[in-house]
Amino acid sequence: MKDYDFLFGLTEYSDNEGEEILCEAPSLDAAYTYLTELYGFDRNEVRFIEKMSVAEGEMLGLDTY
Repeated sequence: MKDYDFLFGLTEYSDNEGEEILCEAPSLDAAYTYLTELYGFDRNEVRFIEKMSVAEGEMLGLDTY
């Protein structure tokens, strides 16, 4: 299954409000699962912005989970 990069913004519930991160995953649901279960983010801390290819995500130079 092909992976994509999902761009998330950190919300006012995060200590890093306003920052953007990427999560590489096969689907948006999987990205939310990775961020919350594997990396310890609270669901309220992250807001989905955009789906893109992994190559596009790499060009942004953001932290990727």
